[in-house]
Amino acid sequence: MSPRNKRPRPRKARTPAPVSPPASAAVAWWKRPVTWLLTIVVGAVATWLGAVVLGMINQWKPANELAEELAGRGPVVVLDLKHVPYPQEGATAYVYPAGADLVRLDAARPDDPTVEADAVDIDRSTWEVTLVGTREEAVEAVELRPVLVEPCRPPLTGTQESNPSQGDSKKVVLVTHVDRPNPRMLVEDPDGEDAGAPFFATHKITLPRGEKNVIQVRALSAKQHCRWRLELDYLADGRRQTMVISAPGDKPFEVTGRADDSAYTWVYLNPFNGCRAKDGSKTDRLRITGAEYAQMLRDKRNCPY
Repeated sequence: MSPRNKRPRPRKARTPAPVSPPASAAVAWWKRPVTWLLTIVVGAVATWLGAVVLGMINQWKPANELAEELAGRGPVVVLDLKHVPYPQEGATAYVYPAGADLVRLDAARPDDPTVEADAVDIDRSTWEVTLVGTREEAVEAVELRPVLVEPCRPPLTGTQESNPSQGDSKKVVLVTHVDRPNPRMLVEDPDGEDAGAPFFATHKITLPRGEKNVIQVRALSAKQHCRWRLELDYLADGRRQTMVISAPGDKPFEVTGRADDSAYTWVYLNPFNGCRAKDGSKTDRLRITGAEYAQMLRDKRNCPY
């Protein structure tokens, strides 16, 4: 066969190599688990910080926010009630109850015996009442009076603790003699024309919405032990209403007159006198019997030994 008649053999078609699928695109950053975790953590921290900041702000709430918080609790709210132990405004002395922890009292005098050791104020008891009005229209307090929970009794005779005065206060307070019939709130202002006059006969106390108003009440008793609560009359919602104010724990307020010196079981002497114990040792907490105290006063001495 001549070369001219030869036919070229057909070539086999090459099978194309398999093409690998393209690598999957990287997962979007907002779909990654670590991002979800960070989002949750950041959100929680932000919530916590918000609560902390809000709590700090609430310590200095403006009047409107305070009124909103107290809304629904009546036209007048007792926001705070504080016993005043300071010498110039509080009791002239205290009497601890029978069975008081003398070991504790021998070691140190409480800062406020009435609050910390259940003592009763002698001669006078002073409290500060903070009132807040909650109505759009200001509430008017038109009367405040003590109401005895029982008839006054003879003065208490437990353990006496003196409370020497450091000078008279210049603050105007409302004074009431709870051991007298039908006690009223009087003006105590030695420099004013209204001293001794019934306060609410010519005055009233305005309680605007959300505004704090502090009333200082000093109750006096000459010779008796009296327990009472306060009744506040006020005008709100178009009518006259009354609320009762008690000491903390819903207890009555108390004050006792001074008993005979020899009637006290024990008496703590004023540390300013620098009296020594019987053995000559120095102490700031010298405790003697009521009989020894009465004899010391009869002898016109500052110290018993």
